[in-house]
Amino acid sequence: MRVSQLLHVMDKNDEVVINDFGKAVDKMTIYEGLVKGINRDNPINKMCVACICASDDTIYIVAEFPKGKGGE
Repeated sequence: MRVSQLLHVMDKNDEVVINDFGKAVDKMTIYEGLVKGINRDNPINKMCVACICASDDTIYIVAEFPKGKGGE
């Protein structure tokens, strides 16, 4: 599932944190805020959801950019 598909069904005022575990620890949080703050043309939307969890009224999403053809 793409991040954009998940965000589409969420309330625009939901708080969300999107992490990319492929990045360094100090840079893995790539977005933190309300769903409505993510524009349609944001590259985050093309990422694939790897894991979802919730805590303290916030949805946490672990996402990764899709691999190229052949799994690269």
